[in-house]
Amino acid sequence: MITYNTGQVVIDAELNLISTSAGYCDYVCEGQENEFLSNVFSEDQHLLYEMVEHLQDKAIDIVCFRMCKKNGQYSWVTGRATKDDSTEDMKIILDFQDISAASGQAFKAPLDEATGLLTKKAITDYAKQKCANPEGKVICLGIIDVDNFKHINDTMGHAYGDKVLAAVSRVIRDAIGDCGKAGRIGGDEILLIIELDNGKDELRPILRTIREKVEKLYKDEKGYPLITVSIGAADFPTYVDNYMDLFNLADRMLYRAKNRGKNRYVMYTPEIHGMIVNGVLEEEDNKAVNSTSLLDKTKLVLETIDGFFGTMGEAISEELVKIAAAYELDEVYVFYKNLDRSVYGYRRLEETEHHGKKISKIIESYSDLKYVLESGFENRFNSNGVYVVDTPQVQLRDTQIPRAFFEKHGIKHAFLYKMQDAACDGYIALYNTRELSRKYPQPDITDFTYLAKMIEIALKTR
Repeated sequence: MITYNTGQVVIDAELNLISTSAGYCDYVCEGQENEFLSNVFSEDQHLLYEMVEHLQDKAIDIVCFRMCKKNGQYSWVTGRATKDDSTEDMKIILDFQDISAASGQAFKAPLDEATGLLTKKAITDYAKQKCANPEGKVICLGIIDVDNFKHINDTMGHAYGDKVLAAVSRVIRDAIGDCGKAGRIGGDEILLIIELDNGKDELRPILRTIREKVEKLYKDEKGYPLITVSIGAADFPTYVDNYMDLFNLADRMLYRAKNRGKNRYVMYTPEIHGMIVNGVLEEEDNKAVNSTSLLDKTKLVLETIDGFFGTMGEAISEELVKIAAAYELDEVYVFYKNLDRSVYGYRRLEETEHHGKKISKIIESYSDLKYVLESGFENRFNSNGVYVVDTPQVQLRDTQIPRAFFEKHGIKHAFLYKMQDAACDGYIALYNTRELSRKYPQPDITDFTYLAKMIEIALKTR
């Protein structure tokens, strides 16, 4: 825990000094005690203005920036800003601590100048130390890549890129708090090491917070995010037994996050991503899940409610795999604002013999849904946004593109859901392609409708 005892200033909303402590006067440059911003590194000053904005909605905020010391050298400090509501005009009490002077091993490690995070060597050494001595905790390693960062640097300049990177780093520091450390390991790549009691259940809300807050940092003129983050994560010693295998597994998950469309986090889950053999996620099985089994459907619906909106924080991809297994579906897809490529998708492979038992595997898959754009096709959806196709040769005989798509892909039965929120502009498609597959019974159609609606809400709130 940080003790903010280097100094204190009281400032207004324009960052003008109202009062100072003796510690502040002893710390900053000679002759500049009566000004605050003049002691703050120029490229970090925007962080203080952002802090003021954050305090409009909350009482306390944490900020990290560089401050000029008595000797004229800049040093990283971390500050706790508290809003004083005792007066009508905004007053902010900022207690700060020189990180380089703080006690404890974590703060003696060298810091990256651009971000205030640990250097590559410092965070790597820290990660290896934690894996060597886990002390009963689950060690979660995450690799963060800032999407579109090169475009920011190329079009807006490296100074603006540094500002963006500093803002992203601040989001990360705030999100992980006291439960972990972060360090810069490359241009726009950041490594996280987080110690948790329950692994993914605790990690998921941390990663979600980072993703959502970064998405809101910078917007273009149309309101779309200028930057997002892709995150890959894995646990130790849950799935691997050494640092290098842990890092490589998280790196594979980062690749999946980037390949699936960016702006997302992927945590290694054997049921989705396949088994690890001798520390390696084998290439041929890297998309296979273990054998599927029928689940109690009512239990699945109830678990989905808790998974999306309760304490579990279940990932949409994990729920899709469960839905495919429970209802014996051959293909499941979610399309979100882009009908050319599914944002989530899984396909069932043919059954195979395994130790005398017949099992099937589900692998990641891609599809498109452009056939719904054919004139008049949208009129087939009912008021709940549902269209069930049980006899495609009859129901689609007067449509050219949908009929051709169903024939090409051998789709015998389909449940299609159009998201009701116009801003989503998305669909969910559940297919059966087996010759002996039966029509969807009405209870399953009702379940599909509930599950699709929950996926739609989850997409809007993540």
